[in-house]
Amino acid sequence: MQNRRSFIKSVSVASLSLASEVSWANFTENPKTDVIIIGAGLSGLYAAMQLQEKGLTVRVLEASNRIGGRLHTLDEIAGSPNTGGTEVGDGYKRLVTIAQKLGVELVEPKSERGGQQMFVIGGNAIPQNDWANSSFNQLNEAEKKTLPHLLEFTAMQGKNPLQTLDDWYKPEFENLDISFADYLKKNQVSDEALRLINANANTNDIATTSALNIFKSATIRAKGGSKKVLRIKGGSQRLPEAMAKTLKLPVLLNNKVVKIEDEGKSVRVKCANGEIFEAKQLIVSVPFAALKNIEIKAELSATHREAINDLQYTQITQVHFNIIKPFWEEDKLPSAIWSDGAIGRFFTEKSPYSDVTTALCWLNGSEAIQADKLSDASLAKMVLTEMKRIRPASEGAIEVAKVNSWGRNAFARGAYYHLAPKQASKFFPEILKNCGNIYFCGEHTALQNSGMEGALESAERVVSQLQ
Repeated sequence: MQNRRSFIKSVSVASLSLASEVSWANFTENPKTDVIIIGAGLSGLYAAMQLQEKGLTVRVLEASNRIGGRLHTLDEIAGSPNTGGTEVGDGYKRLVTIAQKLGVELVEPKSERGGQQMFVIGGNAIPQNDWANSSFNQLNEAEKKTLPHLLEFTAMQGKNPLQTLDDWYKPEFENLDISFADYLKKNQVSDEALRLINANANTNDIATTSALNIFKSATIRAKGGSKKVLRIKGGSQRLPEAMAKTLKLPVLLNNKVVKIEDEGKSVRVKCANGEIFEAKQLIVSVPFAALKNIEIKAELSATHREAINDLQYTQITQVHFNIIKPFWEEDKLPSAIWSDGAIGRFFTEKSPYSDVTTALCWLNGSEAIQADKLSDASLAKMVLTEMKRIRPASEGAIEVAKVNSWGRNAFARGAYYHLAPKQASKFFPEILKNCGNIYFCGEHTALQNSGMEGALESAERVVSQLQ
């Protein structure tokens, strides 16, 4: 009979990665710890803080050159805008508590996104007040007065059957685990409305996203306890940076994990820089979309294998600008633009922690996927050209400061997860379980929250699981 170690080496789970098998030879061994955590985002850092309070030794490995994961503040740009993890609900009890404990201030925004917008539909500019009667408005009569960015909300209003934050993965709601596009069609939403909803939906495509995923998000917004939106003073990245400073063992940056092996009594982790780390237990906090590129030798369940390979992540690409002059004051039109085309959405916002006004184009889903085929320079040129065509006054008034693609980020492969049809009850709550000495956390393993608070929720759960 095979012993445990030889069995683990033989299992087919190693095929999760397309890379060839990695040898342990000629690598530097590091002192053994109680727990290794892969990923220095909110979930990994919060898990590390809690385990350290329990008296355990914890080593956090981070593949990139900075702390924060998908909380990323662009300090090199005036106003230090966030390119990931911006909004904090005042009902985020865990985050608010941690911020208070660490002296990280939460502030209210000086200006809210919203208000009047210019719509650009099929390349045609339409003032918001002209939308209902515009010849470019191809919605049916029942929909014509609904503004494009409100079509999804209007179509879903009053239809959410979920009553609690836990309902979304319960078997009794499996009838809703269908394509969101199909759900909308069954509710007499027109093809043109479907197209416009899809243009800037918070997912990759409404045809490949489950309606249950949309209801889940709506339930969290309605019942999650938040009444207003806050910001982390100085930028969202300030919170994970403060969390990392509490750790006795510093986070090791530029340590990209390429292999994980559960040997039964311990777990070994190999990094691309040639270092090996060993611990009694391992917590993986990175997105599954990035985890699939790590060779794993362990007894993962079939559900874990499928989830790692198939869980979907929303592609988001952002183009951040320096504002040379406020062109909207010159042409007397709203600064915000909602487009069904290549620039997605353009909006401005006064920084809540400085007097600087920031601006960006925000591309979701298929728009982001197409943008990611271009180089940063080509995308910047395309966006500026389109902005000039739509708003001539913008010529020379803005310059591209930074392009950030979460889809092209090798350590994220997307901004946040979403569920495809039939994935809710198939993956949850099964993927919250540990596989031997390997445990999983991250916003994709939260049940009652999403985003930042979901990441923290998952960290509390995984710490309670460790033996």
